[in-house]
Amino acid sequence: MMGQGRLEEDVTDEEVVAQVLAGRTGRFALLVRRHQAALFRQALAMGLDRDTAEDMVQDSLVRAFQGLEGCREKGRFRVWVARILRNRCLDHLKSAPVQRNDPLVPDLLYRGGGPEEGREETALRALLAEALNRLPEDQREAFLLRHVDGFSYREMSEIADASESALKMRVHRAREALRVHLGGAAAGQDVTMSGGSSS
Repeated sequence: MMGQGRLEEDVTDEEVVAQVLAGRTGRFALLVRRHQAALFRQALAMGLDRDTAEDMVQDSLVRAFQGLEGCREKGRFRVWVARILRNRCLDHLKSAPVQRNDPLVPDLLYRGGGPEEGREETALRALLAEALNRLPEDQREAFLLRHVDGFSYREMSEIADASESALKMRVHRAREALRVHLGGAAAGQDVTMSGGSSS
């Protein structure tokens, strides 16, 4: 049970999942708010158009809600639901392989932001979005999972069904390509702007 006056952002995913499973089903909306943007970004990175990406995200969230008891590690809900989404996207791409790949837009590349964000950061985000749109889908997906959404390589391996070494190589290649496209700008600056992550 949450203590009086406790802020929603201080409640862990594990606690929210437990609350939903205990019958407070309306609490699932908090998980949706927390993870919907990252899931949408993931679907776009895999090559879906925006409308289909939205449909896949909604479908995956419904499946997650209906099968929540199957989330064995409740504190790792975001990894579990990202895996559900990836499988749904792959199934869709197999049945409809010709897709219109809508570009990522700068607003999808930042987890923070607000009125205080400087003009330089906004411009840098726009350049990064343009550069990411030129990458192969597997590199783009790996870069976003790592440097925008902050997943560890172990978590990424579970989501993408690939070895950690393969994913490290995809991220490395993505960073090198981004450096070239951005005219030698340090990819680390872009990563910090996007939220960063730890190993």
